[in-house]
Amino acid sequence: MLKARLTGAGKKEKTWLDDFLVPAQPFMLLILATVFSLLWSGLAISNSLASSIGQETGIAQASFYLEDSGAPLNLSEANALYQSGAFADTKLPLSLGIGSRPVWVRFDFSHVKKAALSKRLSVHTSWLDKLDVYFLHDGQLARTYHVGDSLAYSQRPRPSRYFTFDHDFSPGISTVLIRVETPDPMLLPIYLQDIKRAGAAETFENYSYGFVYGGMFALLAYNLMIFFSLRNSRYLYYSLYISAFLAVNIAYTGHGFMWFWSDYPHWQAWSNPVLMMCFSLAGLLFATHFLDTKEALPKLHRVVVLIGAGFLCAELIAIGVGSRVSALLLSFSLVFVFSGLMVLLGAVAFVKGNQSAKYFLIGSITHVTASSITAMAVWGLMPYSTLAYRAVEFGMMADAILLAMALADKFRIVQEEKLLAEILSKLDPLTSINNRRAFYELVNPAWDVGLRKGRSMSAILLDVDRFKGINDRFGHAQGDEILVRIADVLSTEIRSGDILARWGGEEFVIFLPETPCDTALAIAERLREKVAVMPLPDPLQRLVLTVSLGVAENDQGNKSLDELISAADKYLYQAKDAGRNQVCSGLLSEVSLNNSLNAAVA
Repeated sequence: MLKARLTGAGKKEKTWLDDFLVPAQPFMLLILATVFSLLWSGLAISNSLASSIGQETGIAQASFYLEDSGAPLNLSEANALYQSGAFADTKLPLSLGIGSRPVWVRFDFSHVKKAALSKRLSVHTSWLDKLDVYFLHDGQLARTYHVGDSLAYSQRPRPSRYFTFDHDFSPGISTVLIRVETPDPMLLPIYLQDIKRAGAAETFENYSYGFVYGGMFALLAYNLMIFFSLRNSRYLYYSLYISAFLAVNIAYTGHGFMWFWSDYPHWQAWSNPVLMMCFSLAGLLFATHFLDTKEALPKLHRVVVLIGAGFLCAELIAIGVGSRVSALLLSFSLVFVFSGLMVLLGAVAFVKGNQSAKYFLIGSITHVTASSITAMAVWGLMPYSTLAYRAVEFGMMADAILLAMALADKFRIVQEEKLLAEILSKLDPLTSINNRRAFYELVNPAWDVGLRKGRSMSAILLDVDRFKGINDRFGHAQGDEILVRIADVLSTEIRSGDILARWGGEEFVIFLPETPCDTALAIAERLREKVAVMPLPDPLQRLVLTVSLGVAENDQGNKSLDELISAADKYLYQAKDAGRNQVCSGLLSEVSLNNSLNAAVA
């Protein structure tokens, strides 16, 4: 019934954003599925092409490592310690955590063919400060490399975000010793591969990052475009969150040093802790604004603000005193705390009735799960693999797309609430038909068109007879019920192009476009008869309910809509004065009374 009574009130033209955002959710799911399938395929092929030490034919099955516990060892001292049995057996990749001491890794490579064999040695960690690589053949030093993030990127032997070295192994036994020093997580996945196979694996991996960055940049552009259109801060904070993830991912994967700050090793050293902190804080900033925690969850909001401010102050102190280990530990800790807070905020908001929080919660759980897998792989708490190391990218892609869906859902809810509020502002709260404001908004355009084309237009003003007495005798609740039932009758009986509104109190107005006075009189008489026989509530069964109506036409000298309604009001009072329960107009006065009703009125 509510929809039937709107008669155009609250109708709103769809904007380009409505057309864009409504189909956005399935589109983003398609992006998610496509990116995941491409990433998975690329990484699976990359894994099949890569062989770690102990898996490539000709490499000794044992590798060894030694922590550099005192003064830095040179090559001779490291070899001597190996001969004395100081090196411990290990299975690569080696993972020793943040702030570990420098470490030596050694393995032998046996080549029995007569010709030299070209191989590529790769250390698949992009954040190592110092890396010294020694190739020995039959105990003699054959080649040495000194690289790392503490040196300019241009000093690397070949362009790669990792540390890679091409070497021709002569027939016989070759030994490779690697010394690594870094305060960052000491993670050493080391690969010795055929150069062609290594190049193919690197190409597939580059493609997979292209898909990740392409998808994230598309989401960033999408949300920035919406922000600049709507000026809704949630989209700005979400864009900052995506930007922070892109920045930290580009930093810790080595792409930043390779592409952007190749000549700034000092920033390369600090980029990981600084950008990780920025990423976590940007995520919390987005979460608190998206979930409106300041208003909806004030206590939890204060806890989140205090945690974020505390970590930020501690990080600034660590940077100020130059302690990278402290800065890294703080950043990693905040990432874990941030991930837990995102899930907590989403769960509490959803329980509190925030429907958009469901996407937020699912995305946060996905991100936390994937981040935990990557963290455990980096810290050595689970077996290392390329898929485990890059799980955080899968999680963040899913999180980003689900959060974009949450924003789209939030936009839809807000738009629906605005539209509902706009509709309700134009409806009479009792009868749910148009109010006076909506009546003018709907009628004015039709009035202008009618005047311009010289068409006849009429207005009917209806008033319930003796309504004050009904209220006094039966109470306002019953009086309100009568008004609701009259509105139902009028809504049902008027033509599709007619515009009905409650004018005020017990008065109703109807505008009839392209309708001469005689037709309007016939319609008014039909309405009078329908109201007279409509069912009444049980307490009012014996009540004789009648209405009086006034009808006016624009051809009778009414030059404006207000003049037309004033004329109808004048004829309404003529009907009242003539005895009620009748229709009056400037064309004629018609009295159509039932004898029993006349007797009741008398």
